[in-house]
Amino acid sequence: MRGRSRFVLIVPAAAVVSAALAGCATDAAQRTDLDLPAKNQSQWRLPLDQYMPPLLNVEYDAQQVFVHKCMAEAGHEWVVRLDPPGTTTGESWNAAGRKLFSVELGETFGYGNSGEIARSPEAEQAWLDGERSRRAVADQAPEAAESCFDQSTAVLDDEPSWQVYDLAMEIAGGASGDAQESPEVGEAASRWRECMAEVGLPDLPAVPEEMPPASVDDGGGPAIDAPYSVGDEFDVSAEERRVAVADATCQDSSGYARALYDAEWHAQAEAMKSHADDLVRYGHQLEEQRARAEAYLAENAPEAR
Repeated sequence: MRGRSRFVLIVPAAAVVSAALAGCATDAAQRTDLDLPAKNQSQWRLPLDQYMPPLLNVEYDAQQVFVHKCMAEAGHEWVVRLDPPGTTTGESWNAAGRKLFSVELGETFGYGNSGEIARSPEAEQAWLDGERSRRAVADQAPEAAESCFDQSTAVLDDEPSWQVYDLAMEIAGGASGDAQESPEVGEAASRWRECMAEVGLPDLPAVPEEMPPASVDDGGGPAIDAPYSVGDEFDVSAEERRVAVADATCQDSSGYARALYDAEWHAQAEAMKSHADDLVRYGHQLEEQRARAEAYLAENAPEAR
């Protein structure tokens, strides 16, 4: 499937830490300290979002600034590009890196999407140039880069966050599968297919997650699943736009989007109960870690700009 996954995890290079996911089961009736966010279907906000690595990740920024300083001391230039305060995610994405889909987004991007971060084309190019530069330096001085990343972990203490991110991913994956197999979602998918019959696709799939089909996505153009930056002109064919808008409209009118969202929300909330002790502990550690990262950036970020 291209272009429609509602869940995309962005993991900064060299920061992944494997975690043992065996948590202590907790009786759901005894747990009252798992806070759930307010529902927001348009942003596809889910209970586990608070434990996912955000697209605008202050911990990642702090690590990059630390490595910038460390590599400079070792005689290497580690370019860092920090987004200014107030930067938001791109309109196709929620804060937890989950791709969104709506009539409005279909009209603009078809089955493609905006850039993950709302940057100007110039800022996006500068960020990409910085990424290429960092990779080149890491290739040229791998031991120095590895040492600096190790030191950043010791100073910023980022291990707890990757443990909770791994745990959240584990729970979310199971909850997503349970939601898609629920009877309510299956019935709504049938109504969606009835609605989409008028669109005239010869290869209409069984569920919206398998859109777009080959008749729309021929694999030869850049539009589908292609990222865009602010200010780009979007190369979306009239046919792709027509189908995407119809798809989003039918998902709403058939009740499919609502059924899937409610089912996924419920599945996550229920699954979280058996990992409540871990999530509460990791959540507190995550708050402390993010506060440390923000404090480090406030003191050191100007040197990397």
